[in-house]
Amino acid sequence: MRKILAIQKNLSNNILLYTILMIVFGMLVGYYIPSAKGLSVFILPVVFIMIYPMMVNLSLSSLKKIRGSIKPLIEALGLNFVYAPVAMYVLSSLFIQDPKIRLALMLLSIAPASSMGLGYIGLAEGHVLTGAVIVAIAFILSIFVYPVASNMLVVGTGIIIPTDLLLKSLFLVLILPLLLGVATREYIERKHEEGAFKNKFKPYFSVISLGFLYMLLFLIFASKAGLIVKNYMSIVAIAPVALLFYSITILLILFVNRKILNLEYGHHQAVVFTTVSKNVSLTIAILIAVFGEAGQYMAIVPAIVSLFQAPILMFYLKYSDRVKRFFSVNEK
Repeated sequence: MRKILAIQKNLSNNILLYTILMIVFGMLVGYYIPSAKGLSVFILPVVFIMIYPMMVNLSLSSLKKIRGSIKPLIEALGLNFVYAPVAMYVLSSLFIQDPKIRLALMLLSIAPASSMGLGYIGLAEGHVLTGAVIVAIAFILSIFVYPVASNMLVVGTGIIIPTDLLLKSLFLVLILPLLLGVATREYIERKHEEGAFKNKFKPYFSVISLGFLYMLLFLIFASKAGLIVKNYMSIVAIAPVALLFYSITILLILFVNRKILNLEYGHHQAVVFTTVSKNVSLTIAILIAVFGEAGQYMAIVPAIVSLFQAPILMFYLKYSDRVKRFFSVNEK
């Protein structure tokens, strides 16, 4: 058990390093070995194996505690499904011309929080339970939001999504893994003593999910290296969009929670880390499943954005003591 915990900690704490390594390794293999394009056939199976453990780790039991999290929950959902796509649309329109990249950025913006989001809340001494409620509800709502958002956002891009393909793809990468994940967790929790899942099984599922995420990044960049090199200016333009989106969003939430909603520190941190932290893995899965060949190229976008997401959130986490003092006036 110690070994698997050590592996999990290594994979999650060094997510930026491993992401960069997989991107560089994938680019080198794809650029110098033309036949690497054929690796794309492994992408969908890897996507499913990556998403399933993530759904097992999703705690739907936290929904029983929803009453104490109403205000931060409503704010977080509004930020995630209304503010985020609008802000991303404005920023991407200023810096990016490629409609496929803009579409990928906007779909990333409505993604639920990553599993690391709850980890950040814990490290910042925020309300983890409130964060868990927000994540669980956001995941469930994603089932209904993604089909509507996808059809709305493709307008003007030249991309056509048949409704039956969209629903089938979402079933394969979101609904089916969610159903299997919930069933698996229920079985484990009934079969073993209370707390067994968190203490004994969760690290294994986390390692599988992270391991296959890194494998997926390699496959994407290896199979699309030529296309990436050809469109490198559009890829570079993602950097200012990501930096501005994360910075503006964090500052906005700080202002709203402190000056308007008067949230206490713990709930504030729950909102920040469940709205700013985006589930890169799920977005990649959606893009690949829904948009096919174009989606494999579009999946590069969340991978690049993740290079900025992790350090910005870690930087914010570093100053959590100052944020706590900023909110302490409200709590007196």
